[in-house]
Amino acid sequence: MIPIRHSADVSMRHGPSSILDVLLDASRAAEWNPALSSVESPPGPAPVGRGLPTRIRGVVRGTLTFLEAPSLEVRHRLDVPGGVELGSWLLEPLASGGTRVTHTMEHTGPVLRLMRRAFEPVPLWRLERLDRVVGERSRPR
Repeated sequence: MIPIRHSADVSMRHGPSSILDVLLDASRAAEWNPALSSVESPPGPAPVGRGLPTRIRGVVRGTLTFLEAPSLEVRHRLDVPGGVELGSWLLEPLASGGTRVTHTMEHTGPVLRLMRRAFEPVPLWRLERLDRVVGERSRPR
């Protein structure tokens, strides 16, 4: 089955390390990815290659696995009943000190295929929320 792909990119004023700190902290992923109600992971960088029990929308059980990190590309796999999401976050440092972030997700499986139109705006939504959360965490307290 050919995966369904959705992608978006934005320029953020934050440096790559600040963005990676947020992306890799699976225990707080619900702050910028509201589909994830919870991810069972200790605070800090997520372990690469270990499946983390996850709840989607508080109901659906899944497993989130980071496939590659921490580099300028973070890749994950989210297994849920009826589908798999392969996601990537490509970080490109900008001369301004900011970062261009491209988020791509590929879905396979019958459930995700049926919902494909609903997922079209999701990469941009995730990027916008990620930008906001990185900014909030970077603010002096």
